[in-house]
Amino acid sequence: MLGSTRLKLASAVVLAVASIARANAYIDPGTGSMLLQMFGAAVAGGIFYFHELRRTIMSLFSRRPVTSADAGGERPTDDRIR
Repeated sequence: MLGSTRLKLASAVVLAVASIARANAYIDPGTGSMLLQMFGAAVAGGIFYFHELRRTIMSLFSRRPVTSADAGGERPTDDRIR
């Protein structure tokens, strides 16, 4: 069963690669910069998400829970606005 699935997948990949035709298209600068910005946002969001996920998991195994002060939500010690 698994061999049959692999054979079908390999056949589909070979057929897709063999039938590639030349495309007369381009990506204009506006679309390119939009795609670059989306990629950058996805990377930044992924870094933030996995950092928070790691901190949450670590707090499950530690005695000290994660507080808002640990998350960078602490207030300045003096009354000056920074």
